[in-house]
Amino acid sequence: MSTVDPQQARREREARYRGSAVALTMTVVGAVLVAAAGAVGGLAVSEFVLRFRMMMVNSVFSDSPDPETHWWAVPGAVFGTLVAVSVYAQWNHRWSGRTTDLVGLGPMPLWFVGATACTWWATTTQWPAPDRVGTAVDPTFGQDEPWGIGTWIWYTSVWWLPGLLTVVTVLALVAGGATRVGRGNRRARLADVLANGRRTTGEVTAVSGGTTPDASRTLLRWTCSFVDLHGVRRWIERTEGFAHGTAPVLGGTVTVLYDPARPGDRKRIFTTTGSGDEPEDFIRPGTT
Repeated sequence: MSTVDPQQARREREARYRGSAVALTMTVVGAVLVAAAGAVGGLAVSEFVLRFRMMMVNSVFSDSPDPETHWWAVPGAVFGTLVAVSVYAQWNHRWSGRTTDLVGLGPMPLWFVGATACTWWATTTQWPAPDRVGTAVDPTFGQDEPWGIGTWIWYTSVWWLPGLLTVVTVLALVAGGATRVGRGNRRARLADVLANGRRTTGEVTAVSGGTTPDASRTLLRWTCSFVDLHGVRRWIERTEGFAHGTAPVLGGTVTVLYDPARPGDRKRIFTTTGSGDEPEDFIRPGTT
C-alpha cells in the first residue's frame, strides 16, 4: 500500500515537466515522428496511385516490370501515426502545462507536411516512365493504342497527386493558424477577466448527457445561470468537452468568472466545475 497520494504525485510530476528542456526535446521528437509517419503515408498513397497509373499508360502485354512497392508502408503509416501523435500530444501538453490544446502546429499539418514532401520525392524520382508517352505499346501483337483522355489524366498524376497534397497541406496550415489565433485570443480574454473580473456561483439548469470512462473527453451541451453584479440573472449555453467525472450535473453549482463591465458578453464569461484555482480550469475544448 502506497502512502503517497497518486493524484498529488502526478500533479507534482507534471509541474516538473512544465517548461523543462526534457519535455521540449520530447515534443520536438514527437513532431518529427508525426512528420515521418506522414512521409510513410505519402509513400503508401503514391505507390497505390502508381499501380493504376502503370496499368493505364502501358499495354497489358508490356515487357516493363511491375513497379516495386513496400508492403510495410500502409501498416507502418497507420500504427506509426497513432504512436507518433500520442507521443507528440502527451509531451506537448507536459511542456506547456495545457490540457485542452497544443502549442505550435497540430499533428494534422505536421503529418501532411511529411506526406507531401515524400509524395513529391516519390513521384519525381521513383516513378518509372511509361513505355512511350502518348501510346500503349503492345510488343506481343503489335496492336499499339493511342492514349485517351483518362490515360492522360493518369499520366499527369506525377504532378497532380503531390500538387493536391500540397493544397491540402496549405489549407491545414492556414486552418491551424486561424485556430491558434482564436485560442490565443481566448486565453488573452481569460487572463484579462482573471485580473479584472468577478467570480460568482452559477447553477446548472440543463445537461445533454454524461461522460463515459471509455473516452478521454465527452462533448456535452449544457446551460448554467448566474446573477451578475447588478442583480440580473443571466444564462449561458455551451457545447464543451469534459473528462470523465468533471462534467456538470443538473442542479449542481459551478464557478462563473465574468467581466462586470460587460456581463452580457458571452466571450468574456468562463465557467468551471472545479475550484478555478488555475487558468486551465476555465479552458475546455468546444464553443468559445
